[in-house]
Amino acid sequence: IPFFINIMLHLNKNGYYCPKPICDKNDEFLQVLRGKPTIIVNFLEGKSKNNITIEDCYQVGSSMSLMHLYSKNFKIQRDNSLSIKGWETLIKNCSTAVPSSVLDKLQPNLMKDIQNSFDFFVKFWPHDLPKGFIHGDLFPDNVFFINDKITGVIDFYFSCTDILTYDLAIAINAWCFDKKNNFQDKKYQALLKGYNSKRKLSKDEEFFLPLLCQAASLRFLLTRLFDWVNTPIEANVVPKNPEEYITKHKYFKKLVKNIKYVEN
Repeated sequence: IPFFINIMLHLNKNGYYCPKPICDKNDEFLQVLRGKPTIIVNFLEGKSKNNITIEDCYQVGSSMSLMHLYSKNFKIQRDNSLSIKGWETLIKNCSTAVPSSVLDKLQPNLMKDIQNSFDFFVKFWPHDLPKGFIHGDLFPDNVFFINDKITGVIDFYFSCTDILTYDLAIAINAWCFDKKNNFQDKKYQALLKGYNSKRKLSKDEEFFLPLLCQAASLRFLLTRLFDWVNTPIEANVVPKNPEEYITKHKYFKKLVKNIKYVEN
């Protein structure tokens, strides 16, 4: 939690529209409420959108690039447990915890397909791309709008230190498909244009973006697949169907197949 507190304070100091942690009279941010670590943050005006426009995607790209620029000198680091280092464990957990009947119904040989993708990422992962703070979960429900303008970005609890373009790849998965999971190229181009308006991608970042998009789709496929059958009934969480990310993973896998990468 101290990482999340400090990054939100840092971004607020730079004028970025994210929740601002509030301290008590002793200048302490972190409290304990009913035995759990707790913070209070200020209220952000606005609502998330269900019907995403091309202009929304441009703003999201611009907003993310500002976040990356404003956090450039943020010194605290936090490993991303849901990046490539953690996927091997996730794959094993899914293989053992998800019944084969569920896997077969979703897609024949699904775990084999997932393993092949993971092996591919291990060979070609772009370790040398620029790294820094990433939000890690910039989905539409975490972005607030008023009159079609972004007024707030929330939910920093997956934020960490990782490849900046991986953050962009997560956003592409979240914002650039329609409700039937068809890829929307105009939204994709708008998101990229928005990002490049503040922080221009290098040629290497552009080259590896399709691979990182496929990797991001695999990350959400794995967590949704595990949670689909392992979320307790009493949990205050609604499991999300992994089929969405099976479709997205297939789409990006086809793109990546035509690109020649050099093995690490």
